Amino acid sequence: MTDEIKKKHRTHVNIGTIVFLTIVIYLTATVIKDLGRERLAVYEVGESVIDDEIRGQGVILRDESLETIPQEGYVNCYLKDGAKVKNGGVIYTIDTSGKITSYLNELAASKNEISQEEKTKVFYDLRDLSESFSDDNFAEVYSVKNTINYDLMAYSDTIISDNKKEINKKFGKNSYIEVRSPAAGIISYFSDGQEGLSEDKTDQSVFTSKTRMEDLRTREELAEGTPVYRLIRSQDWKLMVSVSKDEYDRLKDLKSSDTNTLEVTFLKDNFTVRTAFDCEKKNDGYYAVLSFHDYVQRYMNQRFLSVRLLLSETKGLKIPSSSLVDKDIYRIPARFLTRGSDSDTDNQVNVLMVNKKGQKFLRQRTVTVYRREGENVCIGTEGLNKGDILSSVDKTDRFPLLETSKIQGVFMVNRGYAVFKPVNVIRRNEDYCIVAPDDSGLVLYDRIILNSNTIKENDVIY
Repeated sequence: MTDEIKKKHRTHVNIGTIVFLTIVIYLTATVIKDLGRERLAVYEVGESVIDDEIRGQGVILRDESLETIPQEGYVNCYLKDGAKVKNGGVIYTIDTSGKITSYLNELAASKNEISQEEKTKVFYDLRDLSESFSDDNFAEVYSVKNTINYDLMAYSDTIISDNKKEINKKFGKNSYIEVRSPAAGIISYFSDGQEGLSEDKTDQSVFTSKTRMEDLRTREELAEGTPVYRLIRSQDWKLMVSVSKDEYDRLKDLKSSDTNTLEVTFLKDNFTVRTAFDCEKKNDGYYAVLSFHDYVQRYMNQRFLSVRLLLSETKGLKIPSSSLVDKDIYRIPARFLTRGSDSDTDNQVNVLMVNKKGQKFLRQRTVTVYRREGENVCIGTEGLNKGDILSSVDKTDRFPLLETSKIQGVFMVNRGYAVFKPVNVIRRNEDYCIVAPDDSGLVLYDRIILNSNTIKENDVIY
C-alpha cells in the first residue's frame, strides 16, 4: 500500500515538472522572438504647418548720397541722426575758428551723468542684440555698437539748436556757416562707402566685403571735401538677396503662378511685411530683388539684412514620413457600388460569374471603399481578382478589373488592430508630412503606426 502511494506521488511530480518546463520553454521562445523583432511605435496625429521658405542675406540699395563739407572747419550737427529734413533745411554748421566748438564742448562737459532715458535706450539696444544674435550674423554686434554710441552722443547733436540764441549773442551771427540740405530726405551720420551701389553693380563680391557702417561725427577739424552725412532721398528701397539655383527656380515658379508678392521677415528685429519681388540671374549667381516703399528709416544705418522669405505655408495633419505605406486598390466607376440586403451603405459590388453550364449569374462581394475621386471610387482588392467583371443588376453595364493602382496611407490602430486609412500628402520633408484633413481618412488625435514596415493590415496590436 505504501509503495503504491509513493509511486503515484512520483508520477504526479513528473507531470508538474513537464508542464512547468513547457511553459518556461514557451516563454523563452516568445521573448527571443520579440527581441529579434522591431518594436512597434505608435504616433498620435497632430496639427502642424510646413513652410516653404528661403533664408539668406540681402544688401540694401537706396537712393542716397554722401555729402561733404564745403570748406575747412569744425562741424556741429544741427539735426539728430534719422531726422527728416526739407529741401534747403539746415543740417549742420561750420565753425571756422573753433571758438564755438570749444564753447559747445564746455556745455557738453557740464553734463556729468547719463540720464535715465539714455540708460533705457542702451538697455533696449542690448536686449534686441541678445534676442536676435546668431553666429551667422556676427556683424550685428558692430551695428549695435554704433547704435549705442549714437544713443550716448545724441544729446550733443541738438546743443547748438538749443543754444542758438546764446551763441548768436556771444559770438555773432557771422561766427558760423549754416550748411543746408540739397534735397528733402532723411539724415544719417553713418556711412560704409557703398552709397553708389545699384542692382547692376551688385555681385557676389559685395556679400563677402567687410565694409561696415562707421560714424562720421567727430569733434576734430575737418578738411574740405570730408564726408559729413549721408542723405537718403526716397522712401523707396530694395533688398537684393543672394539665393541658390534651386531657390531661384522656386521663386520663378512662384512668379509664374501669378504670385507677385511674398512675406518677408527681417531677422534683425523679427519684423514681417509683404512686398513685391523679382528674380534676377547674373553671370556670378542668382538673386531675389525685394522692393519696398516704406520702412527705409527703420534700417537706414544697415547695409546688410538677414531675411526669411516665406514662399508658401501648408497647414494640415502632421504625420511621420516613416508611417506611410502603399496599398493596391482598384479604381472603378462609383455606379457599380450597391447596397447589400443586410447593409445600409453602398459597400457591395456585383461580380459576373459563369457556372459549369455556361449560365451567367451575379455574386455580391463586400468591398472596402477607401476614397471617392469624382465619378470613380478606390476599393480594396480583397475578395476580387484581376479579370473579374463587375456588372449592373440587369447585366447590361459591365466593367472589367484589369489593372491595380496604388494609394498612399497609414495603419490606424485606434481599436487595437491595424486598419488602413488613405491620406493625401500635400507637403513633405525628410521626417514629416502634412496631409489634407478633408481628403484623408485621418482626424486629429488618431493613433497610427510610426514604422509601417513592421506590420500588416488587420494585425492585432494589443
